[in-house]
Amino acid sequence: MSWFIIRIIAMLTMLADHIGRNFIDNQMLLTWIWRIAFPCYAFLLAEWFFFVFKEKRRLLKHIWTLIILAVISEPCYDLLEFWPNILEKFTTSQSVMITLLLWFLWMIITELLFPSNKENNEKIKRKSIAVIICSYLLIGYTNYIMAANFNFVWPLLAIAYYRYLRYARNEDKTKNNRNRIIRFLVLLWIFVVYLPLYFWIKGKFPSMTWLIEYMWQYLPWIWWYFIAALVLSLSNGKLWYHEKWFRYLYISFYPLHALIIWILLCLGF
Repeated sequence: MSWFIIRIIAMLTMLADHIGRNFIDNQMLLTWIWRIAFPCYAFLLAEWFFFVFKEKRRLLKHIWTLIILAVISEPCYDLLEFWPNILEKFTTSQSVMITLLLWFLWMIITELLFPSNKENNEKIKRKSIAVIICSYLLIGYTNYIMAANFNFVWPLLAIAYYRYLRYARNEDKTKNNRNRIIRFLVLLWIFVVYLPLYFWIKGKFPSMTWLIEYMWQYLPWIWWYFIAALVLSLSNGKLWYHEKWFRYLYISFYPLHALIIWILLCLGF
């Protein structure tokens, strides 16, 4: 499955969630489908990072793109989420673009200190590992104090993707069923670890009994993460369709669709 197909899936599932929340009374199915979107966006950003990291000009261009996108997305996100009480609530939550920007910066730090190619990866200095851990804690805490989406927890999923792709890129590239099953199981394991941690922190560190009951209520929601693991395990790491108009659509889709939905709501749709 090419990046183009995964991009389409990410955009459509995110759009489905926002349409469901704003235009449909019984929107739970569309909200559950949204669970596919962020894993796809995070995975594609990790794939793209490895694609541009070695080229300084393209890397800087991508950083600036994320910064500009985060700035533009914020008012669009606030309009969609908090209108007409923006002045009262805009500080309570920030767009997911801030989380993705912070995570992208963390990947740069990690790759500089702990290169993924095997030649430079034979000896890992303890200081480098300590800096990597501290940098994640700093970025996670920054995400938390800025009230970005899912606070301290969400960057964990993106970082797990980064670690997965570091090793997946060095595996046997033959397209056999065994490799696909292994990739699926690894991605599935990432969600198995991430989701209980997410619910545990979201519930403010409850008892194990409460956590199990809480996760059981969200079981339909959780299943869509497993579907996301299946989708991502089929990625072949190829762009396929790379026309400029689609690239610009993909980059601008988050703020653009939020703004259009807000306008439609203001018009009484």
